[in-house]
Amino acid sequence: MFCRRSACRGLIALLVLLGCIVSFYALEAPPLPDVVPLAKALQGHVDKFKKLRDDLKALQNSQDRQNPLAFFRETMRIMEGLQSLGKDWKDIERLQNKSDRDRDFENLLTEMDPLCGQRTPRTAFFEIKLRCSYTDLGGKPYYRIGPLKQELVNRVPFVVTVYHDLLTESEVRRANETRMIEPSVRRRLDTLVPNLYNVAVREVSERGYNGGKAKAPAHSIMLYLESYKTGGMTLFPGGTFVVAPRSGSLLVSKQHPSICPSSISLNVITNFNLPLTAKTP
Repeated sequence: MFCRRSACRGLIALLVLLGCIVSFYALEAPPLPDVVPLAKALQGHVDKFKKLRDDLKALQNSQDRQNPLAFFRETMRIMEGLQSLGKDWKDIERLQNKSDRDRDFENLLTEMDPLCGQRTPRTAFFEIKLRCSYTDLGGKPYYRIGPLKQELVNRVPFVVTVYHDLLTESEVRRANETRMIEPSVRRRLDTLVPNLYNVAVREVSERGYNGGKAKAPAHSIMLYLESYKTGGMTLFPGGTFVVAPRSGSLLVSKQHPSICPSSISLNVITNFNLPLTAKTP
């Protein structure tokens, strides 16, 4: 008799605990279209719990009248049902995680520049007019000794220019480590683009940056501190071309850029603010 009562008390305690958990998750699961599988799984879990609760109550009320062997078998069946509920939670957690990922993806699509997914490559007529050359910026003494590598990546309807190897590898490394802009680097930027302000080292998150929703300065600059061939692509209005990040190179344009989402973050020096990168705990 003592063993029977102990077993019942243990089962009651487990069911009370599961009841609290089920009630909490049931309240937290809104009946939205994107969480229908999760809501169904939770409802099935609740139904199983209620059935086990009723069976335990019936077992407790009839324990004095039942055959010991039959009582033992019924107790084991309820215990197996409780174990099954524990396994079901893993499936529910998997559905919950999938639902969270789907919502994150939907938010990403809402926030990013739509042209990232709807690019229209420009024709060869526009490509053939683009040039790469060396420049001393109209006779600047510093650049007469070491002229800049200048690439014209777009001409019409707006000019986009990239100055390659503006920074040395050691300057790039120090900027990444200290998150500061050295005075010599700032002087070079001011020579190329006068009247710059709000210049700082910043990080572009994996979610990218939608420049179409931002207030743009007169000239937008991006000095890349990392190189990638498939991530962190810079996109401009029209979506006809992109610029891949190349460490130490400076992009200058009167049109404000966007940065397409990718699987990596990107360190840059810009004169415009970027959304803060979420830090994982």
